Amino acid sequence: MSSPSNRPQNLLSYLRMQGPTLSSELVAHFGISRATLSRRVNELGEAIVSIGKGRATQLAARHEDASEDTPLYQVQTSGQVALIGRLVPIRAASQTHWWLQADPLPRSLTKDEFKDGLYPGWPWFLDDLRPAGFLGRAFGKSMAEVFQIDENPEKWSDLELLRTLVTYGFNLPGNFILGDGRALSEYQQHRAERTNSRYRNITPELYPDFAEFSLDEGEEYGSSAGGEQPKFTTMVYKAPEATPCAVIVKFSSKLDVSAATGRRWADLLHAEHIANQVLREAGFTTAHTRILHIEERIFLESERFDRVDYSGRRGLVSLRALDAAYIGQGSGSWADCARKLHAAKWISSADLERITQLYCFGQLIANSDMHFGNLSFFLPDEAPPYPLAPVYDMLPMHFRPSGTGEVIERQFEPKLPKPEDEAAWLEMHPLAINYWQQVQQCPDISTEFQQIAKEAIAALRHIHKIATS
Repeated sequence: MSSPSNRPQNLLSYLRMQGPTLSSELVAHFGISRATLSRRVNELGEAIVSIGKGRATQLAARHEDASEDTPLYQVQTSGQVALIGRLVPIRAASQTHWWLQADPLPRSLTKDEFKDGLYPGWPWFLDDLRPAGFLGRAFGKSMAEVFQIDENPEKWSDLELLRTLVTYGFNLPGNFILGDGRALSEYQQHRAERTNSRYRNITPELYPDFAEFSLDEGEEYGSSAGGEQPKFTTMVYKAPEATPCAVIVKFSSKLDVSAATGRRWADLLHAEHIANQVLREAGFTTAHTRILHIEERIFLESERFDRVDYSGRRGLVSLRALDAAYIGQGSGSWADCARKLHAAKWISSADLERITQLYCFGQLIANSDMHFGNLSFFLPDEAPPYPLAPVYDMLPMHFRPSGTGEVIERQFEPKLPKPEDEAAWLEMHPLAINYWQQVQQCPDISTEFQQIAKEAIAALRHIHKIATS
């Protein structure tokens, strides 16, 4: 009767259940020598991958449902595409691990527990590529028809996610492109067509058509899960002789169809634009935005800071992804998470100060949507720190319409800061007063929202007296 050591398939089955395992543990488990283990690995061929070096070497089973590795590319600021490695899917019971096979390994992606390029689950630096929000739901519905998968991207397996991104991930956040399939071909075509003036006819006058196209047929505005605001992405010519610019465009509902809901979202779009202006004047780096009133809608056009000129790109990673990789806080305040990232030397002292200030400013302007996906960092070429990206999505979301589109009158009751945030809170308080004053004085904002701004100013002055008494 043959022993387990004489059956290579036993080794393969074991690795498919256990995931990446140290060679020394396999020798002990099967009661074999290292030489015998090496022979069994050779017999299994490409079904086994070897990760690491020396006594730290781990063996793993390549996922049986993925016949090929996936090239991982980065688009440089020049527009050139660089191959930085290949992603190898690894079977580990019901979970897929991923190994970034590269020499040398990119330092910004493989520090500490990821030093061998091994990731338990979807690689953290690609986490922001998973479709989410309004655009994610639209993408999910279209992919469900193409690949016969669930409409909800949150329910996709890693391999299903990979398949969609390799095929249709031409214009993802940041600068990664997965695979050498359709997504890469579309990017290369986009880059080549610069001289053909492909986007010459795309001007803001087309935004109403884009808005109609991006909305699901028959779906009421504001009825989507979570109430996320509809938006679309495009390249646009802002002036006849200008370089086309990559933008994200949020838009209100038609003001003559859904007066209360449309007016409130229009007010919030104006309020977001004002927040960017106020913060920029105070020395913060923000997304460049402008307000456009075209036909019956208000549009907030925001230049993408992960894009450079026509075809260049910059790597981007959210606070959510960084936290999941290195901290594990999961939720809470930007400031608390930033302190932990700074202590671990992932961000600079200057960016810790800015993040704390921005968090306090958000509290003072009733931004109830400061989740970890709404703060991002540029991905450095080498090791950390990760530089803070421009501010975006900073607006008084406390006053947004409900998920069903109903405008609910809410009170803004600012709270006293935590002791560790107090200095930043006091520093940002005058800026928040200035912000609400500009909102109150904006002629394009409704009288109802101007009244909200007036009441916010009074509330901030009241809480300031308590904080300084």
